[in-house]
Amino acid sequence: MRKHLIVLLIFALLLPVAASSESEKPTFSLMGYDHTETYRDWSTNLFFERLAQRTGVTFTFQQYTESEAYHKALAGLTADGDLPDVLFKADLSPAESMQLLERGVLVDLKPFIEQYAPNLVAILAQKPEVEAAITLSNGAIASLPFINEAPAQNCMWINQDWLTALKLNMPTTVDELTSVLEAFKTRDPNRNGKNDEVPLAFIGAYDLKYLAHAYGLTANDFNLFERDGKAVFMPLEPEFRTYITWLNDLYTRRLIDRDGFSTMDALRRVTDAKATPVYGILLAPLVSSVLPAEWTASYRVVPPLTYQGQQVYRTIADPVTTGTFAITAACKDAGAALAWVDYLYSEEGATLALAGQEGVDYVVDGDGTWRKTDITSQPGYLSESGIMTGTVPPGISNDAFQRRYSDQTVRNVSEQIDIVSAIAQTPFPTIPLTQEQADYIAPLQAAIGRYVDESIARWTIGEWELTDEQFAEFSQQLAALGLQEFMTFWQEKLDQHAEVHDATQ
Repeated sequence: MRKHLIVLLIFALLLPVAASSESEKPTFSLMGYDHTETYRDWSTNLFFERLAQRTGVTFTFQQYTESEAYHKALAGLTADGDLPDVLFKADLSPAESMQLLERGVLVDLKPFIEQYAPNLVAILAQKPEVEAAITLSNGAIASLPFINEAPAQNCMWINQDWLTALKLNMPTTVDELTSVLEAFKTRDPNRNGKNDEVPLAFIGAYDLKYLAHAYGLTANDFNLFERDGKAVFMPLEPEFRTYITWLNDLYTRRLIDRDGFSTMDALRRVTDAKATPVYGILLAPLVSSVLPAEWTASYRVVPPLTYQGQQVYRTIADPVTTGTFAITAACKDAGAALAWVDYLYSEEGATLALAGQEGVDYVVDGDGTWRKTDITSQPGYLSESGIMTGTVPPGISNDAFQRRYSDQTVRNVSEQIDIVSAIAQTPFPTIPLTQEQADYIAPLQAAIGRYVDESIARWTIGEWELTDEQFAEFSQQLAALGLQEFMTFWQEKLDQHAEVHDATQ
């Protein structure tokens, strides 16, 4: 899936008393994966050294830099074999977590969390959805997550300069948005005397499905959402046809990019800050991913549109990344290992992981804002001092710290994204699957998802007519591709997930 990104924000509680005494200072063996392109050597990385100064816990390292070799090594771990004590940047799928737990390689962390992980306990109390996400179908917690407190969103970024020049208000409904796009197309907002404006730029059906919120529709990457405990397939909702009809109208009137199904960011990217702007609205996580950074201040986020008095929007990705840390059966002091990682679920620990050490990597000014030091611009800094790039580590992003960054542009962008984040929801829960379940559902998801995306494109560009017969054929083809089987599977998993969620309350 395009834009399958999880964007980590750049950026208190003290570490609780660990199970081991200060004098013992345990040393654990640690195994994990960081891609070779991070150029990071854990044995010399300052993150572990600085954390050891705060916790007294040190490590020996078994670091993998190739995914295939790492996951092959994981698959070969046995309860009676030579196990590391902990897995860090573990990159465990739910299926791998289940398998390793069932084989006796991993220990269930649930009995230890309350005593040894108070920072994580506090988070789980505030965010029960996190506990549901990391709890397996048997009630165990085999691995811990990374929690993004303010994840990126795929937003509609609108050119505020154009709105101002044309004396237009920020659109709040689908009709108002359509009127704004029409004005962008016909009233020369970039003032160059040419009809070169692209009112709304998108890339493929993925982006267009974010626009379905204008008709009260949101769904995950597999076109599913939950309503009152039921799994619902968005393309069969009554509003879907209205939404598709609107897309076709926008395309016919050239109000959305005519090349939207055949372009990519590399082709639409503008690097010359002196160029004439042509994009009225961009669908993207950040303006700077497509346009020059100097143009960022000219764009504002369009708040989710109101439909029948309500606003809905979907998240770009789940804020919870599971499988980042685990403890094996070889660990003789699970409490101390868990207390060590719990530090990363505090604001202080998250700041260390994300920004480094105060006075060395960053400084805090008298007004409470912080800024990076010159050392962070030196070659090799991220590999030698940072830990956040590469495979996702355990812990939390420290949003409160990030919002104090000295660069006003960065703070403004964060505040703009907040407008969408306040509304955005995960349409369908992230449900851990066994390998057998994942292998079973993957072909159905691929076939159905591809057909839905192709159908959206065909209707939008007018290749298919907007007739009862064509929509009936669409439904029939979905049935032939196994939609009923697909929906039955996810309803069963949703019911089981609800049982696990209720058990955590």
